[in-house]
Amino acid sequence: MEVEHFAGVPRARGVAVLLAREEAEGRAGCELRASQPHPLGRPDWVCAARWRRPPRHGRGRARPQLLCLLAATCAAVRALWGLAEGMLAGEMMTACQWCAGTATCKAMPVAAWPYHCSSRSTLNGAHRLLDEMCAQMGESLVLPWYIVILDDIWTSSAWENIRCVFPDNEKGSRIIVTTRNEDVANTCCCHSQDRIYKIQRLSEIASRELFFKRIFGLVDGLPNNELEEVSNVILKKCGGLPLAIVSIGSLLASKPNRTKQEWQKVSDNLGSELEINPTLEGTKLVLSLSYNDLPYHLKACFLYLSIFPQNYVIKRGPLVRMWIAEGFVTAKHGLSMEEVAERYFDEFVARSMVHPVKIDWSGKVRSCRVHDIMVEVIMSKSLEENFASYFCENGTTLDSHDKIRRLFFQSSSHLVQRTSASVAHVRTFRMSPSMEEIPFFFAHLRLLRVLDMQGSSCLSNKDLDCICNFFQLKYLSLRNTSISKLPRFIGHLNYLETLDIRETLIKKLPSSAKSLVRLKHLLVGHKTHLTRTGSVKSFRRSSGLEMTPGVLMNMASLQSVCHIEIKKDPSVFQEISLLRNLKKLNVLFHGVEVNWKPCLESLSNLPGSVRSLSIQIFDGDGSISSEEMLSSVESPPLLVTSFGLTGKLERLPLWAASLRNVSTFTLRNNGLHADAIDVLGDLPSLLCLKLYHKSYADDCLIFPQGKFLKVKLLVIDNLENIDKVCFKDGSVPCLERLTLSFLREPKHGISGLENLLKLKEIEFFGNIYSYRPLLGARVQAPLDRRW
Repeated sequence: MEVEHFAGVPRARGVAVLLAREEAEGRAGCELRASQPHPLGRPDWVCAARWRRPPRHGRGRARPQLLCLLAATCAAVRALWGLAEGMLAGEMMTACQWCAGTATCKAMPVAAWPYHCSSRSTLNGAHRLLDEMCAQMGESLVLPWYIVILDDIWTSSAWENIRCVFPDNEKGSRIIVTTRNEDVANTCCCHSQDRIYKIQRLSEIASRELFFKRIFGLVDGLPNNELEEVSNVILKKCGGLPLAIVSIGSLLASKPNRTKQEWQKVSDNLGSELEINPTLEGTKLVLSLSYNDLPYHLKACFLYLSIFPQNYVIKRGPLVRMWIAEGFVTAKHGLSMEEVAERYFDEFVARSMVHPVKIDWSGKVRSCRVHDIMVEVIMSKSLEENFASYFCENGTTLDSHDKIRRLFFQSSSHLVQRTSASVAHVRTFRMSPSMEEIPFFFAHLRLLRVLDMQGSSCLSNKDLDCICNFFQLKYLSLRNTSISKLPRFIGHLNYLETLDIRETLIKKLPSSAKSLVRLKHLLVGHKTHLTRTGSVKSFRRSSGLEMTPGVLMNMASLQSVCHIEIKKDPSVFQEISLLRNLKKLNVLFHGVEVNWKPCLESLSNLPGSVRSLSIQIFDGDGSISSEEMLSSVESPPLLVTSFGLTGKLERLPLWAASLRNVSTFTLRNNGLHADAIDVLGDLPSLLCLKLYHKSYADDCLIFPQGKFLKVKLLVIDNLENIDKVCFKDGSVPCLERLTLSFLREPKHGISGLENLLKLKEIEFFGNIYSYRPLLGARVQAPLDRRW
């Protein structure tokens, strides 16, 4: 038996403060006090206690973790919008009731007060709240101990205003905060004994149970099978968020005809339902609050996410460069525009407004996804403010003004060839890969700043001729298309900053490209991610870009150059060494033995701004080894933080031991031996080590004691001769993620996993396991598959 959680309507409007105290001579049981009615007729808190069976929709399963939170001095519960962090406050209420029945608490009086804790919260308001609580609870805050639960804190400043009010009487009192903002959670839990609990989305099974119970009063399934398919589509849109599941379930329950056609109509028109249907008003309110709470400079960046379709994985790098091209970002406080835009992206992650998809070894979010229902809301906002317009899959046009600013094509219908709206002012144009043809007005988009044609299979070389007239263009992505040649006069795009031609058939730039004097990012090549986490990659050696001498010389603004081919003529690499703003360089050497000395001189002259360097050496004729070439470098790139080497070495160059700033080291096809492991193990800043195919030649890979003291990610990928992998006691003490893959089962297995005390995750042949099930066990590789 247990007390049902508190329900708040709406959840974002109030903060529940629950107090509990031990009384030497108290009364048994618990006391519930409801707040005063809301001035608009809707109570901020509906306080109810009734006995019921344990919940089946998953929230009750969090109770053990919540009880653990009571052991922390301050605990923060962080949730994505719609994950009902307020429900966790209710679960904590139950935990307090449980405490009341223990030997340490004879009785526990409990009360709830509404308190709006927004960015406008003040210290005086917090004091008034405390005075009210003290008046009703007597001297509870100065007697032995108390528990305070603050629900839905939005800003760090609000927390700072409140926290100083509560006395630290060193009696074991506890403060628990719920929030959807990661920064607030980190601010609340600034001490080592504090804890942050992240609420997880509902599982697929729990989502279905909650959904069907809301509609039919059943948890075991649908009354008929014809609704199965559309139910799955709707639940996918809900994404495991209780708020969305309950709201849409209530909407479907209110429909008189529960047919497949009726449900499909709701699924297809969810955006308009959010606008006009009062059942979804609470959902829209919560989502709108998240948007309205954004600072002005972030609102345009967030609305920009509406140009990506539902369920689309948005990559960090391209999005940041698009924001800059649109003019949403300005340099400030000594930070570059790229650094400012990166902080904007992190802010959306911290506010739980986007869901991280790929997180790298350092904890940096590399890609994200916007929840389907949030997409509908920001599309509505974008139309309302004439921020963007859309051609949808069903051929309908969504635009509310005559002048279109940003345009996203998601339809393959011929209806998109007819539109009365003016496209002369379009600044951003994106097109879905499902499009069967280029729209007739494409050549008239002359004020474009961002052109993203990624994945457009209908795009041809001829279609690109007109882009030479898009004189304001700053961002051009042709990634993953069949384009084999850029327009002859591409150099007319004097403002172009990003040229992304990865995964295309383009092998050379036209000579006019030397006029692209503002170009910052030249992105070429084709990488394949071989594992689910993307920790193992394969680069197609034939996908580099061959440069004509004299082209790179004028591109003084270049910051990223990936992947440039250097063949027998070393002059191109000499031009690269003159780029003073260069930060990232991936270079492929083909047959440079004939003129290797000029190449090494250029490598020594690379600017100090380079932080990421990848050198790949192919097609050697044997006259000089890669090791000899690299060892001859007089001034190695000592400031790089990411370094990669591909090519036969057998031994690392002597200066490798001096790369004290390197945090990521990647090796492939090197044929190294045990002495190289000792060198790498002593690098003081190394956090990530990737040993790819043929990088290590010995049959035994041993990680010695006292080595790799900071490494968090280790990749061991298809080392041909490996018979044994051993982690000695005290080796790799900070390792958190381990990726393993073998061409054959190691004869003597993998030992020493029990010595990796901080290991959290093992990715084994593409399958991801938590560490504990494998603790102390010998890991054996299945021989019949590779991912």
